[in-house]
Amino acid sequence: MSVVVVGGGITGLVAARDLAAAGVPVTLVEAGSRLGGKILTERIGGFLVEAGPDSFLTTRPAAAELCRELGLGDRLIGTREPRAVFIRHRKRLVPLPEGLALVLPTRLRPFLATPLFSPREKLRMGLDLFLRRTTLDGDESVGAFLRRRLGNALVERLAGPLLGGIYGTDVDQLSLLAVLPQLRAAERAHRSLLLAGRAGPGAPRGPNGPPASSLFQSLAGGMGELVDALRAALERGSQLAVLRTSTVVEALEATPGGHFVRLSDGSTVKAEAVILAVPAAAAARLLEARIPAAARALRTIPFGSSVAVTLGFPEDGLPRPLRGHGFLVPPNDGLAISACTWSSAKWPGRAPAGSVLLRASLRAPDATLLAATDETLVAIARRDLVRSMDLRGELTLTHVARWPDAMPRYTVGHLDRVQAARAALAATPGIVLAGASFGGVGLPDCIAQGRAAAAQVLGWLGEGIGRRAEAGPAL
Repeated sequence: MSVVVVGGGITGLVAARDLAAAGVPVTLVEAGSRLGGKILTERIGGFLVEAGPDSFLTTRPAAAELCRELGLGDRLIGTREPRAVFIRHRKRLVPLPEGLALVLPTRLRPFLATPLFSPREKLRMGLDLFLRRTTLDGDESVGAFLRRRLGNALVERLAGPLLGGIYGTDVDQLSLLAVLPQLRAAERAHRSLLLAGRAGPGAPRGPNGPPASSLFQSLAGGMGELVDALRAALERGSQLAVLRTSTVVEALEATPGGHFVRLSDGSTVKAEAVILAVPAAAAARLLEARIPAAARALRTIPFGSSVAVTLGFPEDGLPRPLRGHGFLVPPNDGLAISACTWSSAKWPGRAPAGSVLLRASLRAPDATLLAATDETLVAIARRDLVRSMDLRGELTLTHVARWPDAMPRYTVGHLDRVQAARAALAATPGIVLAGASFGGVGLPDCIAQGRAAAAQVLGWLGEGIGRRAEAGPAL
C-alpha cells in the first residue's frame, strides 16, 4: 500500500509525516523548488524576515501541539509587551479598545472612551441591544450581518481592517458561515451581540482582548523552523517517505484498486490513495478528466494575491519607540497598504540591536502591481509608512514577497462550494482534499486538515479502499 500527497505546503507536509509515522509508504510531490508553501523565513543581514505567516493562533491548538511533537516546544515564543494594535483613523494611530472579542466589546468603558467612533456611532451600536434575532438560516456576508446589528462605522473601521486583513476578502463578500458562524450562534443564544460579548466565554478574542499573553505564538527562529522539522522527520523515515520537489503532477488516472499519478518527469507512481493538498484550482485541473463535477465546484472558489514589503530602519529613524504590534488601515483610508506589523517590537530576535523591522501588506494587489519592480513596491510602502508613522532615515533592509493567486477567498456560499466538491468525490474513494482552500486559512486549520486527511486515508487503508465505493464523501 502507498499514498501520494500532492502539495508540499504545511498541510501536505503534516499529512505525509503522519502517514509515514503510521508505517505507510508515502510520496510527497511539490511543484515548486522548496517545501513549506507560504511559510518562508529568511535571515538577511541580522534581520529575520517572514515572507509569509509570522505566527499562529493558540486558541486553536493544532499548531502548538505539532511543534511540541516535533521537539520544538522550547522554541515556542510569545509576543512582546505591550500588545497594543492600532487603527489608522483621521491620519492618527488610535489603539483598538481593550477587551475586544474579535469585533465585539467585552468591556463597556474602553469602548465608550475610544475616539474611533463618534457618540452618534456608539449610539447606533447600542441599538443592537433592542434588535430582534435574525431569522435567516442561509449564508450571508460578515459585513451585512454586522452592519445590520452594529452599524456601518464598526464594519468600516473595525471589522473591515481586522477580518479583511486575515482573510484577504472584503467583509461585504466574506462568508459568515465559513468564517464566523459563532457570531450567528451568539446572536441566537443572547439575542444581542453586545450582550454576547459581555458574556465572555467562547467568544473569539481580538488583538487587544484577553488572554493577550497566549493569543499568538511563533518560533524563535521563525516559522520556517516548523517546515525544517517536518522535513527532517520525513527524511528520518526515508524508507517510507519520498520527497519530490520541482515536480508537477500531470494527471491522476484510475487503476484497479487505486490511482496512477503521472509526473512531469515522465514517471508514474501507483497509489491506493491520493491527498490533494493544493489550491482549489490545481486540484480542479487534476480532477477535470475523471470527476468533472468536483472540478467545476472547485473552480468557483475565488483567489486573491498579496504583496508583503519588509523594511529595516535604524531606531533613530522613528520619532518615538515602537510600543505595540502594528496598525491596520481601513479600506476607505486612501493608503495603498492595508496593515503594518512592527515585527521587531512584536517578536524578540527579529532585528539587530539599534534597528527596527516593519512589514507592510499592500491592499489587494492587481496584476499591474504584482508586476511592478521591487523598487516601486518599496517606495509605495515607505511612502505610506512615512504618512502613518513619520518614518525617517535610510533603509537598511528591503524585502518584497509576492504571492500571486495564493489566498483563497471565503466569499458567501463557500461552504456550499466545498460541499459540492466533496459530494462529487463521494463515488471515487481514495482521493482527499485538504488545505487552505477548503477548511480554514490559518496554520492551525491547515495543520488540522492535514492530520484529518492522513487519518481518513489510514482508515481507508485499514478497511480496504476497494471495498469502500459507498463510504461517503472525501474530506
